[in-house]
Amino acid sequence: MSEAEPVHPLAGIAKPGLHGHAGAQPLRISLPARETVQVQLLRGHAAVVAATMRDSFGIEMPEAGRSAAGPGATALWTQPGCWMLTAPWIGEGVLAAAVRGALEGHATVIDQSHGRITIGIEGEQARAVLAKGCRLDLHPRAFGPGRVASTVIAQVNCLVHQVDATPRFEMTVFSTLAEPFFHWLSESAAEFGYAIA
Repeated sequence: MSEAEPVHPLAGIAKPGLHGHAGAQPLRISLPARETVQVQLLRGHAAVVAATMRDSFGIEMPEAGRSAAGPGATALWTQPGCWMLTAPWIGEGVLAAAVRGALEGHATVIDQSHGRITIGIEGEQARAVLAKGCRLDLHPRAFGPGRVASTVIAQVNCLVHQVDATPRFEMTVFSTLAEPFFHWLSESAAEFGYAIA
């Protein structure tokens, strides 16, 4: 049996229900519980890491600015030779242990599950909300499903991932900055209305 899910840093702040303008199609803001693991290649081991991730996790490691999903985890490119792996939370350190065991001697693996959190937003006006504080061009011609970029949103460093064409975006931020980021996001989404499950 898996351990109890950790308490989300925004659990007491992000109140479930409808908020802001009572529109017909409110945005949806989510707080998925995730394991987050950073993988940094060791020099000269790119081919081994790529093959191991493919064989062990079903993930083709993504190129710059992209994501790639496997059956149980998703890889987000963060910089040359470095990716963030995320997966639904199933137990303390489960993803980190699996990745560390598979890539031992070929990559540095650091569990970031307590240091970073993911906040999702989806719906027709999701781009408009993020554009209020984001420096990226989020137009579909420039940033579509599977795209990933590091940027600053509302003065918070953020890894932005467009998950699908809904559009649904997931932002990974440092846990210590989750509260101010969430306040900005909720205030920016209020004019369209939003729901928290």
